[in-house]
Amino acid sequence: MTGLAFLAPVQVKTTDAIHDINSVREALVFLNQWPKVRRGPVYSCAVRSCNAAIAGQMTTEQARQAFVSFARIAGVLAKSDFSPLAGVDQKPSVSERGP
Repeated sequence: MTGLAFLAPVQVKTTDAIHDINSVREALVFLNQWPKVRRGPVYSCAVRSCNAAIAGQMTTEQARQAFVSFARIAGVLAKSDFSPLAGVDQKPSVSERGP
């Protein structure tokens, strides 16, 4: 399903490399490999969000943001993540209004 692909990959770091997570399904694979002793509420939220996106109950971007939050809190986010949608509709305002 191409609808589950992220607009921009999420880069996560492991002990041996940096990985690009490109979809909801890849995020779930990463989450399922996460050590059980390190799973907590933010992990559970990310898993539920990915499953909700697969079921069509949440957008892919919402699931991506939940995964980014997990990665940031877990300390595995490789670099600052900026959502590809952030600021899309923000344009410098030009206030040249006539009388």
